[in-house]
This record gives sequence, structure tokens and C-alpha cells, in this order.
Amino acid sequence: MKWFFALLIGIGTGFAAVFINISVENFAGWKFSLTFNIIQKSYLAGCLIYILINLALVFSSVSIITQFAPAAAGSGIPEIKGYLNGIDIPGILLLRTLIGKIFGSIGSVGGGLALGKEGPLVHTGACIASLLGQGGSTKYHISSRWLQGFKSDRDRHGLVTCGCAAGVAAAFRAPVGGVLFALEEVTSWWRSQLMWRVFFTSAIVAVVVCAAMEWCKSGNCGHFGLGGFIIWDISGGQEDYSFEELLPMAVIGVIGGLLGALFNQLTIYVTRWRRNYLHKKGNRVKVHIYSYRHTYIFR
Repeated sequence: MKWFFALLIGIGTGFAAVFINISVENFAGWKFSLTFNIIQKSYLAGCLIYILINLALVFSSVSIITQFAPAAAGSGIPEIKGYLNGIDIPGILLLRTLIGKIFGSIGSVGGGLALGKEGPLVHTGACIASLLGQGGSTKYHISSRWLQGFKSDRDRHGLVTCGCAAGVAAAFRAPVGGVLFALEEVTSWWRSQLMWRVFFTSAIVAVVVCAAMEWCKSGNCGHFGLGGFIIWDISGGQEDYSFEELLPMAVIGVIGGLLGALFNQLTIYVTRWRRNYLHKKGNRVKVHIYSYRHTYIFR
């Protein structure tokens, strides 16, 4: 049963990743195609259409999170780390959290926000694993007694570990990376039997994702591109380097470090402002301020 559930987790997480990536790339493709066609006639009209489409996508994702699934806010990795290390966080593995994470990721990434899909996919995989382990969702009357085979905390812990590893494997198409993430970053309780199930789950995810990419190459996925499932799709490159390239590399490293430190400091200031002022004024203010901030950043 545990191996069968590992198979189901891998298939479910793989299909969730396929759905998220195809949706994001198609929204982005439609957005840029429409903007490009309008810019040929009027640059201002094209700019306004681009802003409105981004606002609509971001507004939809923010509304889903604030009104329907507040536990889906954020990347999801800190919450899953806390859960797998013994901290009970209410609502992070519910069905509505899974729905909010999937559609919130589509709206945020499709709307142009500087967000990745690793954290959301880790949270998505953990939610799928938890829901399968408890037989579905009793609140929404989507449950099966046949699937309710894991009642102990140890078994659920193993399933959620498989789910978070599957999320990393889906994000980077890297089964071994999913195993290492679960082993080194997420959980403190580990055993050799769990390692093999985690690797099996990650391998199933990689197979599902690769099969989807092959299917999309024939043009069945709209605007979906060849590199949609992986950030660095490198097929060739420079094998060696010359001594003169070391100085530009060092300069790039210094600039990157300074910009990273500035980004982290600004993030701290913004987070404190949100905690002290924004979260005290309710969900409606959050939606309006988030949407306005997206417009301001674009301008």
C-alpha cells in the first residue's frame, strides 16, 4: 500500500505541475501576443492592455488566497518544514489550500510577478500526499474509505515527505534533487525504507513531466514552450575559460552580492510594514494594496 500511494503521489504531483506550467505559459503567450498586436497600432493602448491583463491575473490570485485559502499564502516550504518537524500548523494540507496554491501560482506567475514554482509545487505535492493518506476531504464530501489506510502520524509523515520531494522533482525535473531536498532540508526523521519510496515517487514525477513535454512538442499545448518545465535547459556550452574572464566574473559576483543584500534588506522593511499596518486592516485592503503595488512596480 505504501508503494502504491507513492505511485499515486508521483502521478498526482506530476499532473499538477503539468497543469500549472501549461496554464502559466499559455496565459503569458496570450498576453504577449495580444500586446504585440495592439502595439503595432498604438503603443499606449498596448501598454494599458498589458497592465490590465497583469492586474486581472494578480487580482484573481490574491483574491483566491485572501478569501478562499489563506493557508496557501507564501511559498509553502517553511510550513512543510515545520509540519514535518513536529509543528501543527492549521489548514496547510487541506483541499482548499491545494486549490488555492495551484490557481494562485498560475495567476501570480502568469501576471508577471517575480515568483518561482519550486515552493508552490513542494506545498502542492505535500497537500496531495496528505489528502491521499486520509482518503480525500470529508468537508467537501470527496473521500474514499478504501484509501483511508494511514492513520498513524509516522505513516502520514512518510507520505508528506514523499510529496514534498515530488514537488522539487516536478519543479526541476530532478528525481535525485527531490530526494536530497527531503533528506537535507525538510525532515529530521529519516529511515532507509523511506528513502527508496521518496526516490520512487520522484522518479514517477520525472517520467510524467517528461512524457508531458514530449506530448507538448507536437503542438498540443498552445503557447507552451520547450523549456517550460525547467529553468536551465542547457544542451551545450563553453567547456573551458580564459584567465581574462576571471575579472568580469568577480565584478559580476560583487554586483550580485550587493544587489542581493539590498533586496534582502528591502524585503525585511516591506515585511515589517505589512505585519504592522497591512494585516490589521482586513482582506479587502490586502487585495487593493497588492494589486496597486503590482501596477506601481510595472510603471
